[in-house]
Amino acid sequence: MKYITWSARETSNLGRELAARLKGGEVVCLYGNLGSGKTTFISGVVNYFRPKTRVLSPTFIIVRHYRFDKAPVKNLFHADLYRLDNKSSIKSLGLVEYWSDPHSVFLMEWADKMAGQLPEKRIDISFRITGRDRREIIYGKTDK
Repeated sequence: MKYITWSARETSNLGRELAARLKGGEVVCLYGNLGSGKTTFISGVVNYFRPKTRVLSPTFIIVRHYRFDKAPVKNLFHADLYRLDNKSSIKSLGLVEYWSDPHSVFLMEWADKMAGQLPEKRIDISFRITGRDRREIIYGKTDK
């Protein structure tokens, strides 16, 4: 499925729409260049469960954890693999343990860095800059 957004707000709202369908146990892999809207989209997902939460990309800490007390999803893990260059350092993070919890959602930016290690059951979302504020967002298996 392909979407076009014309602002950060629309990209965030698209994240909220996905969040409304999450039940736990999902792995969401995000692909796209810097500035293409991945963190903005994730901000919408997080804010669906906990409004007014400031979402920062975990570029330097690698994984950020959000807990939700009253939501069907109890934990959300937001990973950013941008700074990681080799598969052995990525594998040593133990990300598989994060995404195996049926009450958690795992969202991963720069998922292409884990090619060959990703679960078969996942949601792939690709982001592409097509104008100053315009983004093309495609759900499903795509060429990465």
